[in-house]
Amino acid sequence: MAQAFVQRKSRLRVKGLKVRDREKIKEAIAISVQNGNYTTREIGVDIGKDHSTVSRYLSEMEHEEKWGIKRDANGNIVISLQKQLAQDYRQLENEPFNQLPSIQKWIMFLKSGGIPSRRIQYLVNVVHGISDELKLMPETIVSYGVPVDSAKRKEIAIEYWQNFLAWFNTAYPQMQKTNTINAYRSYLSAHSVNFAHGEGKRYGLSTTPERLGEYKEIMLTPEQIATINKRIEIESDWEAWSFMNIDLHTGARAFAMASMSWQRIVMSPAFRIEQFEPKIKKGAWYLTKEGKWWVKYPTDECRAVVETAYDRLLERDFVFFKDAGSDKANCLQTSYFMHRMAVRFKKIFSELDKASWLNEKTRIYALGDGLYFNGHPLHLFRHTMAQYYLAATNWSLAYVASLGGWENTEVLNKCYGGIPGHIKAQIAKSIHVKFDTLHLNVSAAPGQMSTNVSFG
Repeated sequence: MAQAFVQRKSRLRVKGLKVRDREKIKEAIAISVQNGNYTTREIGVDIGKDHSTVSRYLSEMEHEEKWGIKRDANGNIVISLQKQLAQDYRQLENEPFNQLPSIQKWIMFLKSGGIPSRRIQYLVNVVHGISDELKLMPETIVSYGVPVDSAKRKEIAIEYWQNFLAWFNTAYPQMQKTNTINAYRSYLSAHSVNFAHGEGKRYGLSTTPERLGEYKEIMLTPEQIATINKRIEIESDWEAWSFMNIDLHTGARAFAMASMSWQRIVMSPAFRIEQFEPKIKKGAWYLTKEGKWWVKYPTDECRAVVETAYDRLLERDFVFFKDAGSDKANCLQTSYFMHRMAVRFKKIFSELDKASWLNEKTRIYALGDGLYFNGHPLHLFRHTMAQYYLAATNWSLAYVASLGGWENTEVLNKCYGGIPGHIKAQIAKSIHVKFDTLHLNVSAAPGQMSTNVSFG
């Protein structure tokens, strides 16, 4: 008997409410995009639809000019960088805390310095936390609108900081305060409370990292790397795969990775990668930033990774995005991609088995604590590269510094990868020094007497 198949119709609902036709659902999707949701999952959560349903509607909308919808190879909404920045700043201003007069003034101060909205919101969140802990309005901290002279305003702000510092040192005894200090001093500076060079140290407001080298032994474990690779390969996220695996071999900082160009990668006769490091001021300019082109000669393992990245990523001038036509636009694209990768890997790291981390310090470094420390998910790759390559080269600091982009071995040794304690312990077990039998022969220069030195 012939069976009649009836196509199942999707429910015409938006956020649980019935709508008259499919156009209303498309309108809801368009509004969701305008509000800053660019993936099918984000839009689906916003309008109450499954992400696969959203994807079907977006496919239709792409062919209907009135919606102005375009998607990339991963199915995410493509939006102009200018529009992205404008939306980010609008969202920043809509936060209730950000509408307080002293915070609005600070945000304008930060925007005038070209600080990205994500960084601004992080800084504001820190001051919000300080304000909550002190149980004070932020206006009170800087005597906003109060007719007092600058010296008195500074004295008040320092007193409030020291009250906060007493709590912070008790609540977070192992955590660096540098990020918190930077946020607080920025807020004070926007209200004309400034400190001379070196003056902040007197009040616990020095922006110099207190414990240089505190994170020198952190890294991802081999098991974690294998787990992450398996996940992003299954999800066909070749951008994330390429970013992580190239970085694990080159140790580049986030900007150097995100701004890589195929024109600066030479496959033969000698495999070579050039990455631009803006942190090192050497007179070269790239994408509006001053820095240095670092020429690296990575291993054959890295070459295989780069070949896979070339095959998997869409053809374009830059490794991770198409040329937008100007240095400024490409710099914005680089920043956007860096942020996207940071969000992506922070989520991946957060979903790893908590017991898989080398130690709690490494986990907090990757993820942050949610308020006073934002985490460095991408910089963890640089630390990991240092640890693995130092171990593979029997701690050849000079070679690893030249490959990873460290100006000298001192910073590499102090901050990224001196010989860890457990390796020193292993070496000690393999060395046998007996002072009662050891003989040191010192050969004299020609014409001089040779001296035999013995112990025992």
